[in-house]
Parts: sequence; C-alpha cells; structure tokens
Amino acid sequence: MPDSQLLISAAERSQQGSERKALQRLDWLRRALDLFVAEGIDAVRITRLADDLQVTRGSFYWHFDNRKDLIDALVDFWQRKNTPAFTTAVRDADSLEQGIFNVFELCIDSARFDPRLDLALREWARRSPGIRARVDDADAERIDALRDFFARYDYASTDALIRARVLYFSQIGFYALEVHEPLEQRLAYTEAYFESFTGRRPDPRRCREFVEYISKHHGAQTP
Repeated sequence: MPDSQLLISAAERSQQGSERKALQRLDWLRRALDLFVAEGIDAVRITRLADDLQVTRGSFYWHFDNRKDLIDALVDFWQRKNTPAFTTAVRDADSLEQGIFNVFELCIDSARFDPRLDLALREWARRSPGIRARVDDADAERIDALRDFFARYDYASTDALIRARVLYFSQIGFYALEVHEPLEQRLAYTEAYFESFTGRRPDPRRCREFVEYISKHHGAQTP
C-alpha cells in the first residue's frame, strides 16, 4: 500500500468528524513523520509542528486528543508499512531465488520499506520499554516469516531460523552501520550474497534477470 494511503489510515485512526478534519490530521502526521525520521521523537512537539504548518497550537486539538494520540498514529504507520513489507516479500515467493531477491529489492526500495523510519523507532526504543516491545514484536514477526520461507525450501528447523536471522540482521545492519556503497557494486555481489545466505548456488539466469531489473528500476539510487 502506498505511503499516502497508509498515512490516511493512520490519520483516520480514532478520528471522528468530517473528511476535511481527516485531511488536516494527515498534514500534521506528514510533518511529524518528517521530524521523527530526521531528528527523533523529541523533535515531535506540538508547538514546533504548529509553527512549521503555520497554524495555531490550538488547532492541533481539533485533530488529536493530545501528543500521545499523534505519536500512536506514527507508530501505527510504521507498523502498517515496514513489517508487512518483509512478510509479503517472502510469503508470495514462488522460488528460493525470488524470495531472496525480493528481500534484496525491499531493502533498497524506500517506497516499500523505509529503513530510516525503522532506525528512528529503534533509537526511540532505547529509552522506551513500550516501544522496545513493539520493535521486538516486529523483529520476531519478520524473522518468523523468513524462517518459514526457508523451511518451505527444505531447510531444517534450526537451519531455517539461523539463516533467517543472518539474512534479516545483515539487511537491518547495513543501514544501522550507514554503509555507503554504489548500487552497481552491491549488485556485483548478488550471487555471492545469495550463496552466503542460502548455502546454495542461484540460477545464473535468474541472477542476471534480477540485476538487470534492479539496475533499470533503482539504478539512480545509492543505498
């Protein structure tokens, strides 16, 4: 689902009133999300949001009960966007190559999975037990999906779990460590990454098709 639709869903969460009020709530959420990703949760303050949106502080309360209501909507957006992106990437795969390549693409396509948003939640979780629990639950759900994917392709239970963890932790760690690597160079390692994560050689034809597809659709990016 596109970010705009996810934000609208978050905006309408517990919101009563006219369509116009929901739209204005969406404006607050968009700005709050930008601040959260760029500067962290402490930057998401009602007065600052009002100043940025050039409205009165009092108008905030037409759309939210309080700051917690706004924060809950941000967390809801993260939950709706990032975790389903991982689970569906492997759930719908019709081969081992497709599932692994779906995960590779997911981690360079911010329209489907936003690593900056994930990292912002993780930073906040260091100081909030409640958010820590939400992040832990999300990690567990994503790893479970990857484990089930590996199990479908005849990996034993423990092997499937460890490979799921290695694949997931490496993808999240790529952004946590702020690795800067040209996409062309990253793609050059496709076969080696696949073999490292799966212990199997990929179909060379499918590898070439994947590299060509990524170069065509994401070639301007530097993950």
